[in-house]
Amino acid sequence: MDICFEGVGQVAATFELEDDPIQPGMAVTLTGNATVGLGDDGDLPCGVLLGGVRAGAAAVQIGGAVETGFSGTAPEVGWQELACDGKGGVKVAAGGAKCLVLAVDEEESTAVIKL
Repeated sequence: MDICFEGVGQVAATFELEDDPIQPGMAVTLTGNATVGLGDDGDLPCGVLLGGVRAGAAAVQIGGAVETGFSGTAPEVGWQELACDGKGGVKVAAGGAKCLVLAVDEEESTAVIKL
């Protein structure tokens, strides 16, 4: 039996994009009014880009289970404090946003988190 969290509790909204190189699956932070970007290392994540970038705007998942990359030490399964790493992933960080980590693939440097 395959385990799948895709789409569980998904809540998405459309935001303007600050940075051109943002790709689907990258963690983003609020950088302005209705605008998201990769932000700085340590910024709190607001969601993960889903794709469909058109005219400088795209859908961002702001709630539910989503897969994204991580850098640094792999997060442990369970409740973790996570912050953006400034490169499109998340990292474990004291004072970060509380997220439930559902699965971790250390080989691929990805984690499924509940926003």
